[in-house]
Amino acid sequence: MTQSRTFKVGILSSGRFLTKCVGLISVIVLARLLTVHDYASYRQTLLAYAFAAPLLALGLPQALYYFLPGESKRPRAVLVENLLLLSFMGGLFSLFLLLGGNRLLAWRFNNPDIARTLLVLAPYPLFMLPASALSACLMARDRVKQISIFNVLSRLFMLAAVITVALVWRNPIAVIIATVAGTGIVFLPALKLMFDSCSVGSLLPSATGMWAQLKYAVPLGLAGMLGTISLSLDKVIVSSMCPPEQFAVYVNAALEIPLIGILTGSVTAVLLPDIVKLYKKGDRAEGLRLWKRAAAKCSMIILPVMCFLIVMAPEVIRAVFSAKYTESVNPFRIYLLLLPIRTVTWGSMLMAAGKNSWILYKTVITLILNLILSIILVRQIGYIGAVLATVTVIYVWNIPFNMFAISRLYNVPFWKILPYGAFLKIMLIAVFAGCLCMGKTYLSTSNDLVRLVVIGPVYTGTVLILMLRFNLLKRSTLIAALQRIRF
Repeated sequence: MTQSRTFKVGILSSGRFLTKCVGLISVIVLARLLTVHDYASYRQTLLAYAFAAPLLALGLPQALYYFLPGESKRPRAVLVENLLLLSFMGGLFSLFLLLGGNRLLAWRFNNPDIARTLLVLAPYPLFMLPASALSACLMARDRVKQISIFNVLSRLFMLAAVITVALVWRNPIAVIIATVAGTGIVFLPALKLMFDSCSVGSLLPSATGMWAQLKYAVPLGLAGMLGTISLSLDKVIVSSMCPPEQFAVYVNAALEIPLIGILTGSVTAVLLPDIVKLYKKGDRAEGLRLWKRAAAKCSMIILPVMCFLIVMAPEVIRAVFSAKYTESVNPFRIYLLLLPIRTVTWGSMLMAAGKNSWILYKTVITLILNLILSIILVRQIGYIGAVLATVTVIYVWNIPFNMFAISRLYNVPFWKILPYGAFLKIMLIAVFAGCLCMGKTYLSTSNDLVRLVVIGPVYTGTVLILMLRFNLLKRSTLIAALQRIRF
């Protein structure tokens, strides 16, 4: 990546990282303030929207990456068309909840209490879906800093609102009310930012423009929907087949590490437009080179994070969610086995080649396999079977398909698709440093937070020293990265 790309990734990643941290703090505080049952009700309520959101969005936010770059005549109309379609889909889900869908979902999730919280959630899609276009819109108009600033400030506002309400009224209904109200408030500045970035042309939408966006977005949206459903399927199955208290234990184990998705998502957002241009020009080798270089850089963070969290999983879970969620440790460790494949964003290479239909095919098969295997394993061994099914399907089916597709589209053999040598060296370093973490048993304190504070810097320092020693990381690169973080 050139310096400008690296700078954009740094800015976008830092903003998304702070945003995820704020969201994680919210979950941590609520897990401690609410009872296990009320916490499960809160998470199940938001899961209902998160599960439906990809279907409702139809890939429309991602369509702005394609239609807005280089658009000089009618960018405002393109944005309006996108927002109208998203608002319409949000209205459909709101009506579904108001007309009895809340009771249907409450029955399916084995929790009658969420019938009321889902009713309160009804206005949420009307704000959240149109606001989901913000990142793609501003990225397409090259306004990276504005995305980061808005995301951080809006999430801080949401955190303050939700935690304040939870401290006064310790029940899930009050927390959902605060979530909906806060989302409605931050939606207004989001709209302003989007229209400020698209200040040229008429506001009048056209049926032709809306149809063009739908044609591009629907295959991608269906793939995204099925992919998200596949990744959330284990939570839905556990919610449907297990008591709410077991769901609360499981959903904490399925914790999204803030740094990981942010890093790879930011890299994709920055690189995808360039890879698309290179593929259209016929320079597929250069597009693959950019992708591999980004994968190597991401692995320098993701693989060490995985090894550290596997070793320190008991301390992390107890420090974050309290000792009442200790049973989350084992599923949490199994989930961490998915991190190596997060060093790359497989779908971006297929999107750049215009093979959205391939992504759809892959995710349909993934969903079906995950559904069948999850149901079988949950019935046999309980909620731990859901995460085992997810990891198995990803490694046995999803990754081989991606490897085959990229090999064919970019005319490269399997052994040249990924920077395997860099991956192996970084993994060996991370494992060695992880072995040092086992010395935690010799610490005089049993306080989980103190253990993490002591072991964390030792582990990080060991990894950095070994990466510098074996030329995986240059001193100048490390200094530049620290300067960007400080900036």
